Amino acid sequence: MAEKGEPLSERELAVLECLVHGSTNREIARDLDISHNTVKVHLRNIFTKLGVSSRTEAMTAALQKGIVTMPGVAVETVEPSKGLAALRPATEPLLSAGLPDTVEPGPVRVVGEARPARATPWRVVSLALFVVLGLVVAAFAGARLLDGGSSTDATEPAVVGFVDEPIGESRWLTSRPLPRERSNMAVASVGVDLYQIGGEMAAGVVNLVDTYETNTHEWHSATAKPTAVADAPAAVLFGEIYVPGGRLADGRPTSVVEAFSPVNNAWRPVAPLPVPLSGSVALAYEGALYLFGGWDGQDYLARAYRYEPQTDRWQELTPMEQARAFAAGGVLANQLYVVGGFDGQQELAVCEYFDPAAEIWSACPAMLLPRAGAGAAVLINRQLYVIGGGLENPAPYGEMYDLQEETWQQVEMPPNLAGVSAWYYLGVASVETRIYILGGRQDGTISSANYIYAPFIYQTFIPSIGVEE
Repeated sequence: MAEKGEPLSERELAVLECLVHGSTNREIARDLDISHNTVKVHLRNIFTKLGVSSRTEAMTAALQKGIVTMPGVAVETVEPSKGLAALRPATEPLLSAGLPDTVEPGPVRVVGEARPARATPWRVVSLALFVVLGLVVAAFAGARLLDGGSSTDATEPAVVGFVDEPIGESRWLTSRPLPRERSNMAVASVGVDLYQIGGEMAAGVVNLVDTYETNTHEWHSATAKPTAVADAPAAVLFGEIYVPGGRLADGRPTSVVEAFSPVNNAWRPVAPLPVPLSGSVALAYEGALYLFGGWDGQDYLARAYRYEPQTDRWQELTPMEQARAFAAGGVLANQLYVVGGFDGQQELAVCEYFDPAAEIWSACPAMLLPRAGAGAAVLINRQLYVIGGGLENPAPYGEMYDLQEETWQQVEMPPNLAGVSAWYYLGVASVETRIYILGGRQDGTISSANYIYAPFIYQTFIPSIGVEE
């Protein structure tokens, strides 16, 4: 098994070279005459040996350590306070949205596996210029700060933006609060942006969509979801956010599935679920959407489904061993994990994982506490973090499942929530090496809090030029 700090093999170096020059997994497989799965194994080993958790981190580490080189590019570490935001292109402001019953769908784009363009010399040159320009801007900004911004012109007062605030000596930080208190919403991350969709406010179920730019700490409103739902999951496929099912304002589950395009700021309909469901777990894997469990209005189900965007169809799979809703889950090493939940009688600590290739379920160690209504996020493809829960029982700490050790470990909760015994129906998503926890109900009170759990040391990133498949 690969270990951190271990030297890369000759084949891993070849894969890393392709990665730095913008090749996708399938292009790497073709160029090196290896299988798609073998590429994934090599990437996993590369990430472990370099001590990174994403393609962009691997590219940065490889360039900084001189493992691979890119003609004309010298990469240095850039402190966050010295212009790291300059390395990310500016985004267009999103449109405002109110609370209409329905929203006219925007442009519809065909969902399918779009093959990215090969990395050509002009793309490499463009990236080099982009990185160098960002470093120059950062250096200039740092010099201006050091000399007090002296100039022959009158000095304008500096504009100070929002800054994430650490909570004591813990791994927790507070970020800019939500625009409004919300719980039971769907949450997903696309790039470095977070999207919270629908959910419940004091006034009831809403169709609002808010996006949070984690690098600028700004909230914006996006086009409202055509169908207002709560207790719906979200998963990202090919850059679109799929929201299957959910609970309507009248309390009934729905079979409606809608997909949001952040690029077009527009929604489109998707083939409906075979049965109405709320409180399910949705996971994206290998270009397909998987849906597990849920409540159909009468019963808690163990059903499992797979959606193929190419055919716009749902297929029923082997059911879970345990029927449940309001569980959490994530993808670890090509296996789809579903943990916890509520079976109509009690909260559960059950852990199961699904093998998409063999289409079979297997048991994994139970969580330390039974919990439902929690959120989950995966880091480094080997650690599943479960935050919150406690619909009926106290959940004073979160948990982390370590795939290598096959054990659950306690995760401290924010110190300023020491008096809160349960935090549930919250939104959880990861951005690079940080986990964001949005809103939810803290002992029954709907919250607008925006917390960050940061289990890793901050690292520098450069823009990605490849698309992971």
